[in-house]
Amino acid sequence: MTDRERVYGGLSNAAWGYFFLHIHFKLNTVDILPVFVGYLLLLSAIGKLSGERRDLALLRPLGMLLAGVNGVDWPLSWAGADLDGTFLPLDLLVIAAGLYFHFQFLTDMAALAEQYQPQGGSLDRRLRRRRTVYIVLYTVTFVCRYLPFGRFQDQQILIMMALVAAMLVVMLFIMAGLFELRRCFRNQEENQAKA
Repeated sequence: MTDRERVYGGLSNAAWGYFFLHIHFKLNTVDILPVFVGYLLLLSAIGKLSGERRDLALLRPLGMLLAGVNGVDWPLSWAGADLDGTFLPLDLLVIAAGLYFHFQFLTDMAALAEQYQPQGGSLDRRLRRRRTVYIVLYTVTFVCRYLPFGRFQDQQILIMMALVAAMLVVMLFIMAGLFELRRCFRNQEENQAKA
């Protein structure tokens, strides 16, 4: 596999990884698109892109932790159970690891965009903005799950639904940005080949 194919494949894995993290189709309690597959795709992307961005390799242990926790959670869903909310310190560890992982991963994708986008392009800035909105929504969603809403349970459900919908929209923009970065990489490689 050439370096060009590796980077192209890594960017594809990154985009599809975010798809698996946020798009869920369930049969009863079992997710057909399990979250751990998204993290495995992101780990694959890290392996393929770490030649371009060396600090991506530092995210591998966090990605493995996140894939492992979600990998354990998936078979539990077959029995209608999950790890979420069972042990607060584990929840806090997973959330902190996820926040750092996604912040740094998307920062590195923005740095790649800065390197490969056409002169005067804005993909790097757009990816950084989307990253920031994603991290804020990720944090607020977690906090809202644990806030005691008391007699305002109906409002909590509406707030959570709005946050999840907003995260879905931002994730679709992130995926679009990653596919756009993949096109930038391909276009730059084709222009270099012609020169």
